[in-house]
This record gives sequence, structure tokens and C-alpha cells, in this order.
Amino acid sequence: MAEKMPKPVDAKKIAAAVTELNKVRKNWLKRDGVTAVDVGYRIHDGRITDDLAIRVHVRRKLHRDEVKKHEAFNLSGGAPEQTGAFDIDVLEAEYAPAQSQPALGPEVIEAVAINRKSRVNPLIAGVSVANARVSAGTLGAIVWDREDSQVCILSNWHVLCGRSTCEVGESILQPGKFDGGRSSDEVARLKRWRLDVDADAALANLTGARSDTRDVLEWEPIKGVEAPKLGMKVIKSGRTTGLTKGIIDGVGLSTRLNYGGGTVQAFRDQIHIVPRPPWPSIDYEVSKGGDSGSVWINEATGKAVGLHFAGETDPSPSAEHAIANQMVDVARELNFSFLPLFSKPRNGGGGGGGTGGGGINFRNILRAILMLFHGRSRAQALSAESLRAESPMQSDEIEALLDMIMEEMRNS
Repeated sequence: MAEKMPKPVDAKKIAAAVTELNKVRKNWLKRDGVTAVDVGYRIHDGRITDDLAIRVHVRRKLHRDEVKKHEAFNLSGGAPEQTGAFDIDVLEAEYAPAQSQPALGPEVIEAVAINRKSRVNPLIAGVSVANARVSAGTLGAIVWDREDSQVCILSNWHVLCGRSTCEVGESILQPGKFDGGRSSDEVARLKRWRLDVDADAALANLTGARSDTRDVLEWEPIKGVEAPKLGMKVIKSGRTTGLTKGIIDGVGLSTRLNYGGGTVQAFRDQIHIVPRPPWPSIDYEVSKGGDSGSVWINEATGKAVGLHFAGETDPSPSAEHAIANQMVDVARELNFSFLPLFSKPRNGGGGGGGTGGGGINFRNILRAILMLFHGRSRAQALSAESLRAESPMQSDEIEALLDMIMEEMRNS
């Protein structure tokens, strides 16, 4: 009999649990052996229950008899198993950046037409990418910079940058160096990045060396951004594990990661993801080294909810955990859109390409619409909606343009 997914939890109850966690968050994170804290579903005998708990992630879980009274996780005077009105659950998990390392173990055999670790054209989310001096991570998505409407690659800071002294313009390879990428495989240049309490993220401007598509390998184009919710079914397309399915079982997560080279970063308000049932997971990898930069997507809406940046260090198939930045924070901090944007020329005079003085760049519009429709006839409504929001064109002009392109596609 198939196991059921956990029941949704009232948002007010989750908020109350986060408030309770905030009272002890800093102190608990300072304790030896604690790797993270969050609010999520209680785990019993390796299975997710419907009960909400304040969770402590530790490097090694001890039997209750081994824990000294003053070391128990509780507020002063409270019971060791509870803080406020919420149960305390202790999980055994340790985390590290999900970047590809020289010793990855057995290769994952993927039944897809595109080899995720090879050179691809057009560029597509879910394949190998990295800074020229970084091993390999994942091209998370093709996005549009809200500052200048340029098309960019989205991935992690530790994939596209990788050191505190990185500079704008550094070379980005597809595939990453670990997967055979060379200087001739440059597809983008580092643009801007964030490594702070909210995000491990970066953007790189495409050079135009190859074409690109909004599609996600083995999935479909991302339709926007939304906030994650406890119990949400999510998917990601990663360089190493391919298309994987999970469930958000924890929110409000705080942790610290060691990136090497003296870089240690604290994170707050992150999301925690585990495989879907059966539990405990049996020979199912929700993430692995090289998946860094993948985008976690709400399977029901097609909108991005998280940017994958860390996974468990335990190689056991039953120890499957993933951590992601909230995409609402990443998109705000790096100022990008998953939907095409269209900009006016920077100069005030007339320009080439049919833009006209202060007019819209029709070449960009045509390119973006073609991308939206690439194998996606149902994207018509989405295209029209996004174009109305971003362009001064009238709705009837947009719809006429869409009809013309659709007719050309049907006849081709």
C-alpha cells in the first residue's frame, strides 16, 4: 500500500512555531554537533508524520539516555521533548555545498536524449555549467536581468563564482571543467552574485556563442516565482541526478556551510526537501554533488520556489536531504525574471533593428516569443500576459503577432 503524503499545516501554526524557534535559534546553532534548525514535519521511524515540530539537525543523533539534562533541547524549565506548545524532533543530518567533487562515486545513468554533462546547444536548464576554475554545477535556468533585459544564466555563487575575490566578467563554461569544459566552451560572463544569509546565487550574461531555450531538461519552462509551503510537491532538474521529485518537509531553516578557503556562511529562512514516499527512501537520490544551482519547482504550478545549494554529506541512500534558498529572495536580490523582459534603447535617438526613438526592441520580442512557443503551444496565454505587463504594445497588437507566429509554426 502506497504511503500518503503528509497533511497540510495551517500557516498560522507554522508562523507560531517559527516564532518559538526564534527564541532559541541562535543558542541551539552554537551547540557542538548541531548542523541546522528548522520547523517541519516530525519524523518517526524514518517516516514523515502529519505532526508539526521544531527540528534540530545534528551530526550524530544520541540515544536519550546519553544526553545530559542540561544538554537537552528545551527552554529553561521546560520538558526536554517540547519548546512552548511544539514538540522537538532531532534529525541526524550534516550538510555541504552540492558542488561536484573529483570523487563522485558511480556515475548516474540517465535515460534522456541529452547528456547533461556534455556540450549542449541550445543551452537548457539542468546541464553542467561552472566558472572556468570551478569543477561543475548545474545551469539552473535561463532568466532575464530586470536592470537591462539581458539574457542570463542562473546558478549558485559557488558554481559561477566560487571565491571571495571573484570579478565581473569571469569566464563561465558549459560543460563545467570537471566534465571536460575548455576555454572554447565559454558561454557566459559572470555578472553579479550574492553570498549572504538569504542566498548562494549568481547570474552570468550569455555571450551569444550558443542559442538558448527557457525549457528545463525533462520538464517545461518555468512560469514565475512563488513562496514555498510546507508539504509542497517539488521537482528539480540537476546535472548529476537528473529529474528528481521531492517534498518540502521543513521551512525557516538556519545553518552554516563551510565553502573552503576560509569562507563559512550562515544562512537563515531556507527550505528543506526530502524524497517523496516510500520512507525512508530506498536507493533514491534527491540531490548529489553537481546538482548545485538547480531550481526547485512547484510541480502543481510550474513556478520556481527554491535554488538548490546544499545536500547531505552521508552517502547512505536512506539519508536524503536537500537545502534550497527561497527563490523569492534570490529573484529579489539578483533582480531577474523567469519570464522574458523587453527594454527600450538606452539612447534617446532612433536605433537599428526597428526600435525607433524610445520604442521597444522588436527583435527581442520576436526572439522571446519564439522561445516561449518552442514546443509549447499552450504557452500562448502566458506569452500574451507577460508581454502586456512588460511592453507598451497594445493587447491586440500582441495577439496578432502571436497568431502570426503560431501560423508560421503550424506551417513549418
